[in-house]
Amino acid sequence: MSRFEPSPLFQFANKLVIPLIRWGVPMGVKRAPMALLTVTGRKSGIPRTTPVSLASFDDGWLLVAVYGVSDWSRNLEVAGSADVTTRGETTRVKARHLPPKEAGPILRDSIAGAPALIRRMTSQYFTAGLDSSLEAWAEESVAHPVFHLTRARPSI
Repeated sequence: MSRFEPSPLFQFANKLVIPLIRWGVPMGVKRAPMALLTVTGRKSGIPRTTPVSLASFDDGWLLVAVYGVSDWSRNLEVAGSADVTTRGETTRVKARHLPPKEAGPILRDSIAGAPALIRRMTSQYFTAGLDSSLEAWAEESVAHPVFHLTRARPSI
């Protein structure tokens, strides 16, 4: 399994995509459209924004750290909440980091359901294959956190 290091091109593309998503331009695949995740930095306390792909799930969204544990996933784990911007609309969400037993099947299905190009681009970051056991995918979820995001209720 390779460790993901964002290339200068990847970082540049993210900088181009952020304003487009903020303005409401639809991006990504229909099953998992791109959104902006804004979460408070766990060390700096400064809001950090990154483009992510969200999949609808029950009463919210699933967010998978396809490239592995990253600053945004660590920040979200600590903060427990974030802002999600889709199609120009921002929603406050609560985040629940799914335990491996629950995350494993979701992680496998997310990868299996991704377009072929995305599977090819991300396969080097996984040790489990699509034919691997659910236990292997549960172990994989430790290195690729899965979050369930739900709308935060306004405080009264």
